[in-house]
Amino acid sequence: MLPLLDFLVIGAYLALCVFIGVKVGGKATDTAAYFSSKGNIPWWAIALSIVAAETSMLTVISIPVVAYKGSLVFLQIVAGYVIGRILVAYFMLPHYFAGEQQTAYTFFRERFGDKFRKTISSTFLLTRLFADGIRIFAAAIPIKIITGFDYPLSIAIMGLLSLLYSFYGGLKSVIWIDVLQLTVYVSGGIFIIAQIFFQTDLPVYDLLSDNGKLALIQLPTSFGDIFFSEYNLIGAVLGGVFLTLASHGTDQLIIQKLLACADLKQARKALIGSGVFVFLQFGLFLTVGLSLFAHHFGADIAALGLANQDELLLDYISANVPTGVKGLIIAGLFAAAMSTVTGSLSALSSSTLFDLFPGLAKRPDAMTWSRAAMVFWAFVFVAFATLFSIYFTSQDPIVIIALRIAGFTYGALLGAFFVGRFTNVDTFSAYVGFFATITIMATIISVSMFVTKSGLAFPWYTAMGCGIFLMTALTTDFVRRKLRG
Repeated sequence: MLPLLDFLVIGAYLALCVFIGVKVGGKATDTAAYFSSKGNIPWWAIALSIVAAETSMLTVISIPVVAYKGSLVFLQIVAGYVIGRILVAYFMLPHYFAGEQQTAYTFFRERFGDKFRKTISSTFLLTRLFADGIRIFAAAIPIKIITGFDYPLSIAIMGLLSLLYSFYGGLKSVIWIDVLQLTVYVSGGIFIIAQIFFQTDLPVYDLLSDNGKLALIQLPTSFGDIFFSEYNLIGAVLGGVFLTLASHGTDQLIIQKLLACADLKQARKALIGSGVFVFLQFGLFLTVGLSLFAHHFGADIAALGLANQDELLLDYISANVPTGVKGLIIAGLFAAAMSTVTGSLSALSSSTLFDLFPGLAKRPDAMTWSRAAMVFWAFVFVAFATLFSIYFTSQDPIVIIALRIAGFTYGALLGAFFVGRFTNVDTFSAYVGFFATITIMATIISVSMFVTKSGLAFPWYTAMGCGIFLMTALTTDFVRRKLRG
């Protein structure tokens, strides 16, 4: 249990988030202001909000584990993230600023019809449900540890806190609170690194170097290694590129924030700027993991007596960080979790309103339906995260589990965008490509995760899914045209 001062710091910080969220966001008077902010937010704030939204507590507590068990080679994937953002900024983003785009999926209604748009939107909702259910579970880990509450109650607390400040002000509240959240948890990471390095007399560099912890590049040892090793240079960079093309080029969670920019130029600055910062941020939390490795003299995680490997950072904070500062760092962990969840609540609600039930967006009481959608998705997140807490048994870092789950649908979303924008494939062929991709990728990933415990490396999931979509859609369209003569 934490000292009273730490509880007071955490409580005060969370109350401040809710207050600022309501104060800064103001009272949105229509759905456009509620879900887009009408270009009233500077690009740099949106850039930081994008980083906060994609970071979540998974990065803060799980990326240090990746470095502790391995090295810095995860940065190869992050390099792919940066390259992917540049490609999205110049080849995909312009399409979203051509005409009036309410969500990332408005285009599909014009290209393939309203039913296809709803299919794509439903896929996005499903992806976010799985991915963010895991994120809420990760957020509940520190609540459980410091309070002794069980996971269902801890998850319910996180869901309620996330809903409170996004419910009133909408996207504008979410973005500005994201900026605050990011500042707090990054400061916490810097504090931990500084504390470990200033308090130890160990030859830290030699310890890390002798154990191979400072490696930045992992070259493939064979052709097969490119596809079956998670952290080889070729697979990691290309996998990071394709994952970013999908997550930042087709996912409403990110597109919604980019559409909040005043124009395309500002949106490009926000997107590319977020790439630079996300690289620095991953470097920071990987360094936290290396610092913890030095602190524990390179001990195996299993020997530390932790119930879950993702408790590594929390265990250090609990035992070594001074009272008061400890409360603020833990509040920063909550901040990381809430940044992702609140962004998702806004994205899911906007997609529900504009893509699935567009008639609601035209009603006089559209704002009531908008907030009702937020409440609905908050409860769904809490329910799914609770189920995940019961059945989660994997020994892999939870951030890796989340990246694998994204592979179920991201390839289909990216393939649909490419086919819709750059080919004349008809709607039927697009449907064939879409369902073939979901079915094949679900089979491949499920077998890899639950049967063989090995197989295609997760960075390739999105690229393979996109390739399957393109191949099946284009082939189907070609055959249909030949049959028609």
